[in-house]
Amino acid sequence: MDYGVQALLPYMPSRQGPPLAVRDVDGDGYDDVFVGSGAGTAGRLFLRTKDGRFVPAPTQPWEADKSMEDWGALFFDANGDGRPDLYVASGGYQLVASSPLLQDRLYINQGGGRFVRDSLALPKTPAVTSAVRAGDFNGDGKLDLFVGGRLNPRQWPLPTRSFILRNDGGRFTDVTESVAPELVKPGGMITDAQWVDFDGDGKLDLVTVGEWETIRFYHNDGTKLVDVTASTTLPSMRGWWSSLAVGDFDGDGRPDFVVGNLGLNHGYVTSKDTVLGVYAGDFQNNLGTDVVLTQRIGKTEWPLAGMVPLGREMYQLGLKFPTYGAFSEATIPQLFPPSQLQKATHYEADTFASVFLHNDGGGHFTATPLPDMAQISPIRGIVVHDVDGDGHLDLVVAGNQYDAEPNMPRADAGNGLWLRGDGHGHFTPVSPRQSGLLATRNVSGIALAGAPTGNTLIVANTGDTLQAFTLRRTPVPPTTASSH
Repeated sequence: MDYGVQALLPYMPSRQGPPLAVRDVDGDGYDDVFVGSGAGTAGRLFLRTKDGRFVPAPTQPWEADKSMEDWGALFFDANGDGRPDLYVASGGYQLVASSPLLQDRLYINQGGGRFVRDSLALPKTPAVTSAVRAGDFNGDGKLDLFVGGRLNPRQWPLPTRSFILRNDGGRFTDVTESVAPELVKPGGMITDAQWVDFDGDGKLDLVTVGEWETIRFYHNDGTKLVDVTASTTLPSMRGWWSSLAVGDFDGDGRPDFVVGNLGLNHGYVTSKDTVLGVYAGDFQNNLGTDVVLTQRIGKTEWPLAGMVPLGREMYQLGLKFPTYGAFSEATIPQLFPPSQLQKATHYEADTFASVFLHNDGGGHFTATPLPDMAQISPIRGIVVHDVDGDGHLDLVVAGNQYDAEPNMPRADAGNGLWLRGDGHGHFTPVSPRQSGLLATRNVSGIALAGAPTGNTLIVANTGDTLQAFTLRRTPVPPTTASSH
């Protein structure tokens, strides 16, 4: 149990995935699906048949690596032979930072749905990773990788490093130090990323999102990835971001973004007058990492948890504040000495709204919250697709988070949602009754599997079975409510 390691966690970091990766791996024109798994159980590759079924591939080489936890997965052509290979990112909250079980893996496609692990292709990746994205950032015709560091094991919310892996022809070299040195030092808990030319200069740039992080934009100047977030004209947008998708939603030729956040229907809140914060440090001098969530109202910072949970874990607080009345009036600086607060990791979040980022050109963006129906739960998966065939890109979003700490209701209001685009950057929610989409479980991600006979939406649920929905282009009656 995560709470046996860090008793004051807001949720269970170990409850990740399963990750999904979708591509046509056997060349039959039908997208296949890899589903990752937790430690002790191997992931599975399912091949789609012409009658629409998904059947297990004849070989499952990841069975030999089932002691590892799969926190991310991506199909991409690693060696330039035209067949999609599989990268699997290894994670694990309960592991130690130096564990060999954190090594990421690359499986080479041999054709016909058969894969073999290439243990020499990747450099050492001694970090908990999850988000993996491929893009030719240096223009040499080979797909390189961004691999996002997810967290520091057993020390949430302490961040870990990320990686830029240059493709040298099927072998990958860690060039993070020279290309993006800011990503080497721990700088955030990355949850998603995209390679995309967001400023229109013809070179692939990088966008990342994460917990307690702002949406970060890295401009590719030809030799380095430079953080240009401050010049995007976006306001401070520190959130618990969990998903990121790209599409030209208004037809102006520039890529826009949709970013999933915790949502506005949660016990953790922010506003213009208050922000959620966290201090993480060794407050008990026992070499552990204690977590203290805070609420800053104006300039005063208060503990979010009450005397019982805090005093149970940090006995010195019970000695310092012997009554509930005394504790109720204590601010964070009164609970902990300045020396401890200064050494602690400190983050704040000022927005939990999921947003649409319109690309205004020149590397500038405008942020608008998604419609209210998209704010009732976390958005942990986003699919960009013209669902109804009207020529305008739509969104399919989903996500819940069941594994909350015992004093906080779980985020379970999400049903999955189709947001119909109008081609001008506006989205209209389509009710589950009309759309047929009902993804109410502990949704951790979604993916679209294409086929000549029709597309299938795959929904991954943590600790539960997959769901599949067939997309049929059935006209949906117009609605009068339309919103960003």
